[in-house]
Formats: sequence, C-alpha cells, structure tokens
Amino acid sequence: MKNTLIYIILLLPCIIFAQDSTEWISTEGIIKDIEIKRSGRRVREMALVAFQTKNGESMTTYVQLNRIPLLGSLKSKGDTINVNYDKNNPAIAQTDTGKFISQYGLYILIGLGIIFSLKNVLRAIKFKNINGQNT
Repeated sequence: MKNTLIYIILLLPCIIFAQDSTEWISTEGIIKDIEIKRSGRRVREMALVAFQTKNGESMTTYVQLNRIPLLGSLKSKGDTINVNYDKNNPAIAQTDTGKFISQYGLYILIGLGIIFSLKNVLRAIKFKNINGQNT
C-alpha cells in the first residue's frame, strides 16, 4: 500500500501536467535591439526581433535571450536568431532554448528531485531493514 502511494505521488505531476497545444512555427529573425532588465538580483536580456511569418507578414516582438553569468548573452544587435512563433498569434515568440525549457522544465525538475531524494530513501530503507531484523 505504501509503495502504491509513493508511485502515485511520483507520477501525479506527470499525469496532471497539461501538454502545450500551441503550434509553433520556426523562422529566422534579426535582432533590432537588446534591452537589459533588472529586478533585484535577477537580470534578463530581451531582444527586439523582426521576422517574417509564414504568410509573409512582418512582425516585431520581444524574445528572452539566454545569459551566461558575468558575460551576458552572446548575441548582439544585427545578429540572426532562430525564432519560434505561435501560428495563431505571431506576436507570441520565443527562442529555441526558451521553448525547450517551457516544454521539458517540469520533467527536468521532477527528475532532479528523484535523483537527489534517492540517497535518503535508500538510507531509510536500509535503516528500516537493520532495525527490523534486530527486533
């Protein structure tokens, strides 16, 4: 019974997690400007990107760039960048890395939680077996 409860608790986030039903279209864009936004200790770099949609419409929107601490992003004004935009609303766009994190971030966190908890679980099982044999 306890094992079943543990399995349910571990698998529940995977069952509940809603899949992203947005249809993303990939295209190339040109960085027009880069803004650095600070809030407390958190620093984000936002790039103003211009790109053409599949229908030939010109769009300009902001996407978040990945930063390397102390160095910043490796992109600069005028660089080309791969942009994924929402088919129904092209103003919603993100980079490849942002798309990966939004799709698989929860699974990565669950996996890391299991890995870091495994040592304590094994220690508790070993402790239970040792005390159970002595009584």
